[in-house]
Amino acid sequence: MEAITKEQIIKREKENNGTKVHLYYNEVLGLYLGFGLSAYFTTMLLDPMASYSDTMEMPVVILKKNDILQLRQSMKIIEHKPHEYYLLQTRNKIGNKWYNTWTEALKQHIR
Repeated sequence: MEAITKEQIIKREKENNGTKVHLYYNEVLGLYLGFGLSAYFTTMLLDPMASYSDTMEMPVVILKKNDILQLRQSMKIIEHKPHEYYLLQTRNKIGNKWYNTWTEALKQHIR
């Protein structure tokens, strides 16, 4: 299992066109994480725990098992590597009109 790099995650989120959700498994937590726009898009369907990652320099959400099950029912699975990665596709494009406001609120909340 090859570890995903910070640069790969950032690249995926920069290229996110509003139809994709990338989720990464964290072995220490035993949960999936979403970053950037993917994190934001999960909040359109769920109420995950959200914060801002100074290390990643973008928002992060922590998704419980039930969250993953709900996302799998609401979105198309494009790619899945168990305990490693999910690439889900939304049924409709999700706008990011409030992404910057949401990100700034998360930054303020952790400071």
